[in-house]
Amino acid sequence: METTEYGIKLTMVKSRESRYLNKTSGDILRAILSLVGPDGTASMSDIARRNNTSRAFVTKMLKSLSDEGMVDYVAYRGVGLTPDGLRVANELARHHRLLEVFLIDTLGFSSEAAHEEAERLEHVISEEFEERLAAFLNHPTHCPHGQPIPESDTVGVQRTAEDETAD
Repeated sequence: METTEYGIKLTMVKSRESRYLNKTSGDILRAILSLVGPDGTASMSDIARRNNTSRAFVTKMLKSLSDEGMVDYVAYRGVGLTPDGLRVANELARHHRLLEVFLIDTLGFSSEAAHEEAERLEHVISEEFEERLAAFLNHPTHCPHGQPIPESDTVGVQRTAEDETAD
């Protein structure tokens, strides 16, 4: 774990592309995935609101994610995911949704508590853990909120209107 100048602990997650992303970067990618509109972009304001942060912070993060090849970012035009960014966002969505299934169905967590716990854990589970968890759960196709669980190594997933609040 790395501690920032603000005393915030960052948990690192290793993506399938062998890149290390901090929790905040992963949260930004997942927000874009859930907010992207018909034009393939998400607005800065919506991303900031989803992540409960400022537009200035989101802009800084998007510049960094753009440098890493995860997003297509053009100032004042919105942001979209690159194929690499989409893979990482889907991987995190898969982790989150599998964890919610496990926490609710196996451990008896409430929906809200499972969501909060999955938010913390989605960034730190290994791919081996993800695969074993999916097998243990008999490869569920949807989370308890009804959202599709992306396939392993999926490039894109279908989004529904409820995605904005269900992740």
